[in-house]
Amino acid sequence: MNSLKSIFLLFIIISSCQTRNEFPDVSNQIDFAYKQLKYSDKVSDKNLNGIRYFSIDSLLIETIGFEYRYKLIYDSNNKLIEEYGCRMYNCDVGSRKLYFYDKNKNLIGNFYTSDSIVDRDTITFEQTKFYNSNNLLKKELIQSGKNVKGKYFETWKEYKYLDNQIIKEFETHNSDTIWIGKYEYNSDNNLSRIERKLGDKYEIEDFEYSKPNRIKKHTIKSNEHKIDKHTSYSVNNNSTEYIYYENGLIKEKIHFNHLGEKRWKYIYEYKTKSTKHNTVYN
Repeated sequence: MNSLKSIFLLFIIISSCQTRNEFPDVSNQIDFAYKQLKYSDKVSDKNLNGIRYFSIDSLLIETIGFEYRYKLIYDSNNKLIEEYGCRMYNCDVGSRKLYFYDKNKNLIGNFYTSDSIVDRDTITFEQTKFYNSNNLLKKELIQSGKNVKGKYFETWKEYKYLDNQIIKEFETHNSDTIWIGKYEYNSDNNLSRIERKLGDKYEIEDFEYSKPNRIKKHTIKSNEHKIDKHTSYSVNNNSTEYIYYENGLIKEKIHFNHLGEKRWKYIYEYKTKSTKHNTVYN
């Protein structure tokens, strides 16, 4: 199971690799309404980093990397039921991630396989998400496996609600609590802060918005891992800024380190399939 998960994650990682001189565009093989082109630093063929294809209902249906394709399959109700990763020029062999739901249409678990003919109706999968009577996520398995010493572990998150909004979060590693989180919201009921603490250790996420439900900046600050003068980047101390087109589609994403120095920048263009010259969708 863990090896299949690793293979599936590898498809995703490789599909988002950095720039090469040539990039495959398989638009003529996909039935889509519009596509999102992702560039590193500036808009040019040389800087094209990825292509994502969307349906008329704005459902993501496929992601193209330099060597890999990543397909999403939905049922008749537009509910995601499968993700499929494969090599660009050989999609007959790949890795599948199947999604399973309860009778209330809540996602409850996944199943990983490389078997193309596996029967999803007879699969025995591990339930990893559990819900309360209001169909709100109560707890979920975040990670499981074996550590470097070969000992099995599980990491869980449990959530507490008030008026259908998360107000507290508890994260445990086996039986040990590793974070206790508190959620805060702004006047538009958008999440504005997650403050996680345990003893003198903290991790704080702040969210700023340009409009309701449109995030402008996401910042992470933490003292879990020490930062000194030799640290150029900390995964627990950084920020990301977002710029949008007038219709709300993402236009730019810019990432900074703890010193406010730019680490990377992505620029997004949107083109429709319906026009002869693929006009920009914005």
